[in-house]
Amino acid sequence: MRLRLGSGHHQRVLSAASAFATACGRRAARRPRATALLVLSALAVLGYYLLYHAIWGRLGRWYWNYAVAVLPSALYRFIPKGDWGPIGGPPRFVPEIYGAPWMGEFALPHLTPPMYRPVQNTSAEPHLPHRGVALSSPALVKLTIFSTVKQKAYEKRALIRRLSPVFNVPERLRHLIEVKFVLGHAYHVGEEGYDDWAVNEEMEALLAQEQATHGDLLRLDLEFGENLREGKILEWIRAVGMGRDGGRPAWWLFKIDDDSVLNLPNFLDELLSLDASKPIYTGTSLARWPAYHHHFTGMVTGFSWPLVRTLAEGIDKMSHDDIKAAWDDDFGLPPAPHCRPPTHDPNGTSLPSYCDVRRPPPNGYTYSPPATDPRTGLIRHDLLRRLGDPDVWFVSGDLAWHGWWLKFPEYYERMWAKTVEGRMWSPPSWLEQYADPTVREEAGGRAGAGE
Repeated sequence: MRLRLGSGHHQRVLSAASAFATACGRRAARRPRATALLVLSALAVLGYYLLYHAIWGRLGRWYWNYAVAVLPSALYRFIPKGDWGPIGGPPRFVPEIYGAPWMGEFALPHLTPPMYRPVQNTSAEPHLPHRGVALSSPALVKLTIFSTVKQKAYEKRALIRRLSPVFNVPERLRHLIEVKFVLGHAYHVGEEGYDDWAVNEEMEALLAQEQATHGDLLRLDLEFGENLREGKILEWIRAVGMGRDGGRPAWWLFKIDDDSVLNLPNFLDELLSLDASKPIYTGTSLARWPAYHHHFTGMVTGFSWPLVRTLAEGIDKMSHDDIKAAWDDDFGLPPAPHCRPPTHDPNGTSLPSYCDVRRPPPNGYTYSPPATDPRTGLIRHDLLRRLGDPDVWFVSGDLAWHGWWLKFPEYYERMWAKTVEGRMWSPPSWLEQYADPTVREEAGGRAGAGE
């Protein structure tokens, strides 16, 4: 009897639910706009709820940075914030960089077939058939891998040389790619810290032998012998831009972490889609900490040559203490010609308001600035999800991959084998005019910009 009663009750509930659904459907059919608005409102509330909890989670900054990069600025105020506050003031102003020549005053170096200069015999460029010489002709891109003076970094450099990105480029064009490692000097730190230290002669001897063998180390005189945020980036830009790195001028300069695996064929295609004669700053903003001023994270960060030259000229005039204190994103670039005071108005009172270097961006300092800065002409080319991280589910990447596990050689090589091994770049046909005439291989090439 209980089963029959329960069954009857169940049927009555289903019947009532069916009647309610039918009534709602009829009402929705009579008022489609109101129904659509109600559904959209419910979805918006649900989406905001999910986004709010996601931003407070482990990957919160990734979601937040992606949201501000792809959504219209009118929606910025509706994006929930995580455990970071708004940025109230401007970045550090560096008068030496502000007073440097504007980026548009520097021309790109002219690419040519390979040219050489005599050097001590090394295997610095094992992909080239020449010995006792080094390339002197300009490069398309300089890939500078940030390394350290530790033993593990020494072993990692050996691995990266063995899997070098240049092997993904046809041999006839490999002279257009320069790969170097940047590092400081090795010291023993005593019991009293950096007030009690001495040269680590064993490691320095190993590094000297490495340089004699490969010739691909850029050694910098750094605070504490080795550092990252106490001037290494600025010293590196200065050394390269002022021609003190022992390398060559190039269209592009890139900082690459040694735990980043680069897909050079896709990477070069992306670079050739951009106009390197313009001041371009490129990388990904997704992993940046939003409490700092807008910058691209260090895994793969690049500068067009005109931007490198302006920065180098300014940094070269900075004091040592200022170089130690300033980060690579803390500067005010020089104004473009249209933002320079005319002779009849030396105070610049007739200039547009956006020409004021102290004026905040339209949406404040917390959010992404305009892709093209109206004051300087700087172009910020955000690669977003194209620079991937194996630990971030929605950032698959196709240009490069970076992650904590890739610090370890076995995982680095595994990622390389999965994503890069066996790939060969198909260059645009206009680059063939710069091919090495001594290399005998099929010189196909595809059509592309620049012909």
